[in-house]
Amino acid sequence: MKPTFHDVIRLTPPPEIPPRIQNSTMTPHPTASLLVRFFCIVATCSTLLAIAPPAVLAQESEEPDLSSYLQESLVESATSPIAQTSMDSYAGSTDLSIQVAELQAQMSEQRFEIESLRSELQTPLRHAHKNLPAKWFVTYESVVVQPIQSNSTGLISEREDDVFSHIMFPWGMEHSPRIQIGLEANDETLGWRVRYWQFRHGESFEANDANGLIPASSFTLGTVGYLFEDGDASTGLQFVEDGVFTSSIRVDVIDWELQRQIVKPLDVYAGIRYAKIAQRYHAMTDAGNLDARSEFRGFGPTVAMRFSHTLPLNALSIFGNARGSLLFGQKDFTAVDDVNEYTQALNAIDLRSTEDAVHSFAGNAEIQLGLRYTPANWFSMQVALEAQHFMDVGGANPTGVFTGPDGGMSGDSPLDDDLSFIGVSSGIELAY
Repeated sequence: MKPTFHDVIRLTPPPEIPPRIQNSTMTPHPTASLLVRFFCIVATCSTLLAIAPPAVLAQESEEPDLSSYLQESLVESATSPIAQTSMDSYAGSTDLSIQVAELQAQMSEQRFEIESLRSELQTPLRHAHKNLPAKWFVTYESVVVQPIQSNSTGLISEREDDVFSHIMFPWGMEHSPRIQIGLEANDETLGWRVRYWQFRHGESFEANDANGLIPASSFTLGTVGYLFEDGDASTGLQFVEDGVFTSSIRVDVIDWELQRQIVKPLDVYAGIRYAKIAQRYHAMTDAGNLDARSEFRGFGPTVAMRFSHTLPLNALSIFGNARGSLLFGQKDFTAVDDVNEYTQALNAIDLRSTEDAVHSFAGNAEIQLGLRYTPANWFSMQVALEAQHFMDVGGANPTGVFTGPDGGMSGDSPLDDDLSFIGVSSGIELAY
């Protein structure tokens, strides 16, 4: 008896199922299961049509139609081991793709972390130190500057008939110390610092006929004058042939400031500044002696900014500081000689009480630009150009000027003089 079409389908052995697929317990997706079943049926039908003899096909033509057969086979295939195994295999491959995608995401995150660590390792030490929340620091600076007085006259000498020359004090570069201590904040908190700077130096020269500063052939010789009447000095010295003239300056400045970092390279400071600027002039001559002094004492608000930028070179950075201050206080001047026995005093006597005796105003501006080297987080060195200017702090030097043959000598107010400093500064800083 020849096998029927149904016998061939039943006798066709299922393909061998790999052990990994047999042990799979994954739940297949419904759509995927239908697709797997459909393709299994189509593959089975194609195989049978290829291997079935003509007689079998002819015999099967008498059987029920193919559509009924496919419906029956679809139901049988839905529960067959081949279909179930195929669905499990597809589900397993789907989960494997998800695991691969998750692994790729984790690798991307770790790659980003590695790049961040590499960037931090390549960051200069100064920026690495900036990440700290705060640091204590102590700074010592050697400020080598030259004082510049708006009136640096030491003597007025007649060189020729009606030709007068002002002989100036030969100020040069002088050392002065500056120290500061404080807590520098690098986040959204406030830091503070206290600074103290002192400049205390003097300059002198000798004038006579031997060095040519006071020619003996001149008519008026040398003159030191502050207050004049009808062209003659009522406070001062005249007809000086030989003498030693000295000028001295002492500046004491104290700052107390709060510090706030606006952005990483920019810090802002605001606080109070106290300044005392004392100047003195002394002339010891053959015509007599004269002593004059001026002093300003005041305090007021001060604001400063500091900018720094790290250079491509290791541990090197440039920085800049700028400051402005408004000072309110007292200013006075006194000059006395032992020839006329007159004393010229301005603001030396005030009828108001000490609490209300703030009658003077002075301005102050500073700028600094330099280079800093930071070999370690706790140590740095710096060098910078520096300039300071004190406005309307007064002066002690003679104010007399020659106004012509008819007017003779005339004086001016010494309370309007300015004082400036320009030079370089170098220092070290210890941080903790």
